[in-house]
Amino acid sequence: MPFLILIILSYIYGERFIIALILISLFTLVGEISQSLRLVVHLVDFTLLGILFLRRFGLNFKEYVRVPKSIAYFLILYFSAMLISSVVSAYPSAAIGIIVQQFAFFIIVYVFYSLIRDEKNIQNYLIAIMIVALILATVSLVLLYSTGFSLLDTISINRVRVSGIISNAEASSNFYLISFPFIIFLFLINKSTLYRIITLLVALYFFLGLSIAMSRSAILGIALSTTVIFFVLRRRRFYQFLFSFIVLSLLFLFIEPLNEILRLFLRIEEGMSARDYIWSMSINIIRDYPVFGMGPGVYKYKVFNYFPYMFNSWWGGLMIYFYEISDGVNFSHNFFLVLFTEMGILGLITAITLPLIYIKIGIKTILRYKNETQEKYYLIVALFAIGISIIFRNFFNSIGILYLGGITTDLPFWLIFSSLVYFHRTPLNDKLPAQDELNI
Repeated sequence: MPFLILIILSYIYGERFIIALILISLFTLVGEISQSLRLVVHLVDFTLLGILFLRRFGLNFKEYVRVPKSIAYFLILYFSAMLISSVVSAYPSAAIGIIVQQFAFFIIVYVFYSLIRDEKNIQNYLIAIMIVALILATVSLVLLYSTGFSLLDTISINRVRVSGIISNAEASSNFYLISFPFIIFLFLINKSTLYRIITLLVALYFFLGLSIAMSRSAILGIALSTTVIFFVLRRRRFYQFLFSFIVLSLLFLFIEPLNEILRLFLRIEEGMSARDYIWSMSINIIRDYPVFGMGPGVYKYKVFNYFPYMFNSWWGGLMIYFYEISDGVNFSHNFFLVLFTEMGILGLITAITLPLIYIKIGIKTILRYKNETQEKYYLIVALFAIGISIIFRNFFNSIGILYLGGITTDLPFWLIFSSLVYFHRTPLNDKLPAQDELNI
């Protein structure tokens, strides 16, 4: 019966509904539930994506959507860095699977990018991500209470991190990070009091899910994206938000028991959660492999040589835990350090280039659309703010941009970037050439 209902809804609402279903299933059904289910979901979803793409473009390559030159050059740089570093590494074969996986990932990204026809498709992507966040928050709350904990435990020493059907709390919280700016966008463009109340309640629900996942980097990212949106769109609200933030911060810092609540909620006693030790390990790796890096996929073979503690110590056990939950993937907890340790100088250049391209495209697009319709302009600003928050977060985590081409971890960012690029290349009222036809 559910399958029949989905078929009927797909027939009624068409391509957008199918794409939304593909995204929701990719983000919720490929986690730790079942390896066999993951294979089935991937097979069905990617087959549907291929059908949608071929139905629209066929094999007429001239009709395929062009990619801005800056992004094409970035991809050449990225894959060149991987190939060069893998050739000179001690384990060249370790990079083969990673390179193939990344190549396949960017094909998937390109298909989603090509399927964007207008801003409704972009909002469809964001709504799908928001539905995923709703699912994660709901499952997290159910799991929290089923294990005997409550929301009050998030501000106690007995707290437990729950991230729903995605065991990696940082990957799970990424969906909240993306959803919050979209909620602000919906709040700003709709004047209905009832609609605004609903959006605020959804935001509160997401905050509960984020509180359970307890990701400090995601909280900082949301604060940054909110600041960017209000600074660009509501300058007076920005100063009010900044003033309120400062006042609340002072209250929580100096008034008991508010400061104790803040300390427990933000896990201040944990400091950097061993990130300073992990960063120190990565810096030592860079010192030994400064030019070409150790090679993609080699981190799991070399990382034990850089452990700063005995394996049987508490800190040593923590490092082993990080190694096990990451399945041997580079856990430098910094996007720039990950690429630098694995691909050397070219990797660092690649890591710096991507944010610069994103910021350049974002600012140019915001300036172009400043005099367009409010809904379109506000959506572009929200997209820009989302990407900035994800990039900022990757100073503290290495998940969400180029984490081995992970669908759950990386695809949300590239959907946002693709949406921004769509506006970047689209003519304004047929008066200007598309941006990707300009030398930009």
